[in-house]
Amino acid sequence: MKKNVILTLTIFFLAVQVSAFEFCDDGTVGESNLRLISADDMLKENSKEWTWQTLQEIEIEARVENRNDEDGTYIIEAIFKDGDDTIKIAEDSDDLKEEFSLSANERDSISLEFTVDEDADAQNYDVYIKFYKEGEEETECVENSEEELEIERIEVCEDDEVSKDELEITDIKDKLEDNENKWDWAPGNDIRVSLDLENKDYSQRDFEVELIFFDNNGEEVFLTDNHDNMIEETTLDEDEDDNINFNFKLKSNIEEAEYTLYAKAYDKSDDDICTSLKAEGKSNPILIKVEKEERKVIVTNVEGPESATTSSQAQYTATITNFGSVDEDRVLAIIYNYQLDLNEKVEIQNLDSGEEETVTFNISIPENASLSRYSLLFATEYEYNEEQDYYRSASDDDDDIKHIITIAQGEVEETKEETQNETIVEEAQNETNTPITTTITGNAIGIPNESPNWIVLIILIILATIGIVFFFKKPPVRKSTKIEAPHAIRRHTVKV
Repeated sequence: MKKNVILTLTIFFLAVQVSAFEFCDDGTVGESNLRLISADDMLKENSKEWTWQTLQEIEIEARVENRNDEDGTYIIEAIFKDGDDTIKIAEDSDDLKEEFSLSANERDSISLEFTVDEDADAQNYDVYIKFYKEGEEETECVENSEEELEIERIEVCEDDEVSKDELEITDIKDKLEDNENKWDWAPGNDIRVSLDLENKDYSQRDFEVELIFFDNNGEEVFLTDNHDNMIEETTLDEDEDDNINFNFKLKSNIEEAEYTLYAKAYDKSDDDICTSLKAEGKSNPILIKVEKEERKVIVTNVEGPESATTSSQAQYTATITNFGSVDEDRVLAIIYNYQLDLNEKVEIQNLDSGEEETVTFNISIPENASLSRYSLLFATEYEYNEEQDYYRSASDDDDDIKHIITIAQGEVEETKEETQNETIVEEAQNETNTPITTTITGNAIGIPNESPNWIVLIILIILATIGIVFFFKKPPVRKSTKIEAPHAIRRHTVKV
């Protein structure tokens, strides 16, 4: 019985060995002369070994050894099998074969670099690598078949995509807003991406165009706080195209990683009409690299009045965000304007990387402020040096927020003395309900509403009486003085 079991197992293993796929034409031969040490996925654009996506750039590295005592020319090849079927895994199959030279007893690492075919099906495949001497494969050939490959296909359209001859996104480009290098982004950056959409075969339609980001695991991620900024609309007639621009800001708590960007466009009334493209173009797919600056703390939002009056108070709320990779022990938030003699500061404790905090400023508008428009500057200082008690870094002018406020004339406030007098009068009126006489000093304009001043009236009456008396009084009679007659004047009559 025991012999029968052993015989059966032997036959089974022999059958498996015979039926198993062998990449070398005549099976493994010449192991004493050649050695295929390892075959590794070098994780070029993929985050998991032997888990690939369509259009990804892949590198397989084979470690080989020539045990011969003479130099030679050798070949490395890769093949991918789905059961008994060989499948096309690379856009250019020639990239799955590499010829090279090895000296006697030399070890080397040889790489196969290729792009996964766009039409590769999403499923599992067996990976086979063979290493052989050129022209002598029948006598010197070894292989490795220990790896299993998984292809993941990102489908951004819900159903199958329409033909590129009907609707096509031709390219997606980084227009370089805050970033100096294409596709090198940082949290807090303002980003501008554009794409070209061509309607080649459909009558006039309203299309919705969307940007979609994926991480290295093929999971969709949101790099902005408002996904509406990732969607734009356009209307295209047949044979018409449009350049569509997206403007958005990266949120502060993005993980530092590499991301894949896809765009899709579809008919708003019929989402079966859908097409997609991976940035930057079909022949040049890219990865977006998001990396934080070491230290960067800025004001990201300000809320407060746009107008105020002299001799008044105004309140502003500012959002301070740490976009850097370093946690800040202390951060200083500042509001400043030289003309208003304004320089208020609020200190924040422990602002970690990716976090934000709001601070409140209460400011006074001077009584003598000019009636004009002023720019209130909101800025930050950070990287605190505790030993020397100062901040090493400050926010850049481009990051600071300038809030415009218009100053108008405020109401004139009553003096303290006038307020006290009014209070005394009101109290006296409440107690006696009788008219109160108020003595006015200085120049008075207009007719007062109070009761007449009797003392003034009496004085006026006395003055008027005195005037009347002086007016009607007879002048005193002067005494006559006898004047002697002058000597008689003789008249001479002349008779003619």
